[in-house]
Amino acid sequence: MARDYMSIRLSYEAKFWLEKLQSHVQQVLDKSIDEKEVDDMEMILKEYLEKISDPLGGVSITNILKVSASSIIEKAYYYTENYSLEKWLEIDELVQNSKINSNLEVGTLTPRLYLDKEVINGLEQYRYDFKKENMVRVVKMSYVIKNVLYAYHLEILGK
Repeated sequence: MARDYMSIRLSYEAKFWLEKLQSHVQQVLDKSIDEKEVDDMEMILKEYLEKISDPLGGVSITNILKVSASSIIEKAYYYTENYSLEKWLEIDELVQNSKINSNLEVGTLTPRLYLDKEVINGLEQYRYDFKKENMVRVVKMSYVIKNVLYAYHLEILGK
């Protein structure tokens, strides 16, 4: 899977939903995988490396399972990639009418994302797909990500 870096300034709302989703998925991950399973994963990886080359069996393995902004955006894209244009119009209306507390700390609005190129290409295509007839230019990537995150937020966490 080819990946590429992407830096984009997100809207406050998009970053808010991203943070909520990231926190939720991290909690689910932490509840789902215990220390024994992490130890088992490390042992499997160590055995795999040793099969490649005996000296690689001496590599110290430490797994830290962390949910990233990039992984949430990728999952949100894959989860919503088959939405119809009508569904996206509904999402856009919901986004426009959503109200969130703008006094909450959400961290940087410009995260450095490391995304699958397929996801980047799909998000780029949405820039054209979301363009309304009366618009001169395609929509901004930040608008696309905002809508994708909100759609995923609705599916995972509700309103």
